[in-house]
Amino acid sequence: MRSSQTQKIAYCGLTRALCLTVMLLGYLVPFATYIVPAFSGALLMPMTYEYGQKTGFVLFGAVSVLSLLLVSDYEIVFMFIFVFGSYTVMKMTVDRMKNKALRIAVKFLYVNLALVISYGILLFIFPVTVIVNEFREYSAGFIILLTVMFNVTFFLYDKILEKLLVIYVSRFRKVIYRK
Repeated sequence: MRSSQTQKIAYCGLTRALCLTVMLLGYLVPFATYIVPAFSGALLMPMTYEYGQKTGFVLFGAVSVLSLLLVSDYEIVFMFIFVFGSYTVMKMTVDRMKNKALRIAVKFLYVNLALVISYGILLFIFPVTVIVNEFREYSAGFIILLTVMFNVTFFLYDKILEKLLVIYVSRFRKVIYRK
């Protein structure tokens, strides 16, 4: 019992450090506003699979708080907190829904609501000047087009997460846990 708890703490600590390192890389790669939080969110999937959703949310919370404190690009941080990180942790619960149409509707409702909340906070509550200026330049049609493109990308992200979990379980899990 003790060694498995120690192993859990160690793996979650390593995952937290890796997620935070990836989030910090967003500063170096300016066009990675969505790539960095998506990749960092995907890193949460194995720990959520192994140790459950409660552990996944604790890990997600730790990465979120540290990202708020250390990462200077708040758009990346809010994309992780509201969209990619939280979705990755709750994905397995949503995927257990029997009705496929309802499952897809819940996923897209969640991601669009999360996107609106994230940008609402960045535009109105804590206005980031760069983002506010960008949104002033865009027309409503362009913002709708960006939202549609984001939904298509999110659909692909969801499918990639499913495939990554299969790869993790079939190949890497045996090596990491020596099972």
